[in-house]
Amino acid sequence: MKKLEKRQIIILAIAALFVLYAAYELLIAGPVAKKTKTETGPVEIQSFVNTLSNDLVKYRITGSDAYIAKSAETDWGKNPFWERTSYREFAGNETGSGAVNIIYSGYVDTGRKQMAIINGWEYEAGEFLDIEGYVLKSVTPARVLIVNRNTGGELYIPIRE
Repeated sequence: MKKLEKRQIIILAIAALFVLYAAYELLIAGPVAKKTKTETGPVEIQSFVNTLSNDLVKYRITGSDAYIAKSAETDWGKNPFWERTSYREFAGNETGSGAVNIIYSGYVDTGRKQMAIINGWEYEAGEFLDIEGYVLKSVTPARVLIVNRNTGGELYIPIRE
């Protein structure tokens, strides 16, 4: 028979320890643990109920918490996740500015750019709008200036939140 190397002896010793521990858990510790487990009595249940009741009284909901919960359950007037066509249908049902329906609904300042969200799309100053003949001339947080290239007329549209 071939002589075992030191590494093989260590691996066999560790394996033997695992087998001994598994036998101990299965044959000795497991049955003893099952015998010592007791059922919860009525005293322990009553103490749990009392503790839970005290915690519920202690952490009672405040007026601001009730307001937050109530407002979280209300329906949104406008869905910010609409795609382009659905938003246009929705915006078509509202009153707009002049003959065309232009809704300035958001302002974005990235540091280098100031952008306006008009009819659900982002525009920078100088860009043509999706509406034929209109150009965004300037953007501020409170309003935008839109120029009609056909007539030369200017429209100041306030932000609608």
